[in-house]
Amino acid sequence: MTAPFSQRRRVSARRALLTLALGVELLACIGLAQATPPGTIDYENVGGTPLRAIGRDIQAPVANTSVLFGARLLNPQPVTYDQIVFAVRDASDRNFDLGHQNNYTVGASQRELTASGQFPAGQYRYWLSYYAGGQWTNLAPERSFTVAAAPPGGDPVDSRPLGAGSNWVYKFGDEFTAAAVDWNKWADNSSAESDNGHGNPGNQQLEWNQAANCSVSNGVLAMQAKRERVRSPSGRYYDWTSCLLSSHKRYNFRYGFIEARMKLPGVAGFWPAFWTFQAPGAQQWNETDVFEYYSDNKSRLYLNQYVIKNGSEDLDSYIHTINFDPSAGYHVYGADIAPDATRFYVDGQLVRTTRNISQIETSILVDHFVYAGKPPAAGTQSATTYVDYIRAWQRP
Repeated sequence: MTAPFSQRRRVSARRALLTLALGVELLACIGLAQATPPGTIDYENVGGTPLRAIGRDIQAPVANTSVLFGARLLNPQPVTYDQIVFAVRDASDRNFDLGHQNNYTVGASQRELTASGQFPAGQYRYWLSYYAGGQWTNLAPERSFTVAAAPPGGDPVDSRPLGAGSNWVYKFGDEFTAAAVDWNKWADNSSAESDNGHGNPGNQQLEWNQAANCSVSNGVLAMQAKRERVRSPSGRYYDWTSCLLSSHKRYNFRYGFIEARMKLPGVAGFWPAFWTFQAPGAQQWNETDVFEYYSDNKSRLYLNQYVIKNGSEDLDSYIHTINFDPSAGYHVYGADIAPDATRFYVDGQLVRTTRNISQIETSILVDHFVYAGKPPAAGTQSATTYVDYIRAWQRP
C-alpha cells in the first residue's frame, strides 16, 4: 500500500475540520466541564471583548504537574490575530509562554483556547496576550499562582528518550501503574474523530472508541477492541468498540520527543497507532504518525507527517520494514519532533528523518482502531494493544 490509511484519515479529518470543528471543540469543552478537578478549568468571568473568561484548573500546583489554562473568547465583529498566547512569567520575569496559535480568528461564536504547561517551584503571573497591527496587546485581568516543590517519587523525571541523547526534560507521560486510567490526564475523544469525537467511519474505521475499553493492570494499559453493537449520539451504529487516549486536556506541544513502549495485536483486522494531532481550537492540519500498523502485515510500520505548505497539504509518507514481530513482545517507538526535522526511532534506532516539521501545537494520541479495509475475520471477537508507558520530553 503506497498511499496508506493516512491519506484516508487526512481526507476524513479535513472534512471534519471544515464541517464539524466547532462542534467537536464544543464537545471537548463539555468533556472538561464534566471532569472532576484537576482537569476542570475554574473560570473567572471577565465580560469584555474579546476575552470573556480566563482561568486554570489547579489553583496550587506542585512542580512537574501539568497546569491547564483556559480562555473563552468572543467578539461581535470577527477579528484575526497574528498570534495569541497565554503569557506566563516567573518572579524574575522569565518567559514561560504557552498555547501559541497563529492567525487565530475570534467572532460572534464563543471559542475556548486552552494550553497546559509544567513549571519549576516559584511564583508566577499569567494573562492572555495577542499580536496584531504590529504590536502586542495584553488583556486584563492578570492573575498569579504559586508552584510548590514536588514531593519525592512521582513521574520519571530522570528518564530519557531511547537512542536520542540525554539533553531532555521530562514533561508528560503515564507509566500506567494506577488501578485505572487517569481520566484527569487523558481523554477518550479527539477532534480527529468526526463522529462526536469517538468514531470516524469515513476514515475506514469500524469502531466506536470509549473509556470502557481502556483498562490498566500490572502497570500496563490494555486497549481492547471487541465486537459489540453500539449506537452513537449521531444515530450511527457501530459493530465494534475500542479504546483511544488523547492528551489534549493536559499536554499539547509543538516540539519535543514522544515515546511509547507497546505490544501490538497479532490477529488481522486491526490498526493501532501512536501519533499526534492538532490541539483543540487549531484549524490547520498537523499530524505526525510515530507509527501506524496494519495487523494483517507484521513486517511494516507506516511513518508519516502531514503539514500545510503554501496553503496545501504536504505529506511525507514512509513505509518502514521491520525484522521483528511487533505482536510477539514489547518494542519502543519514538519521534523527535524538532524545529529542523522530524526523526523517527524504533527501539532506539533512528530509522527515518522527514523534510517536514511541526507547525502548531499538537496532542498525543494512541489508539487501537478496527480497519474496514481488511476487517477482522467473522470468528474474531476481540483483540488488544498493550502499552507499557507513554512519555514526552522537551529540550531545556
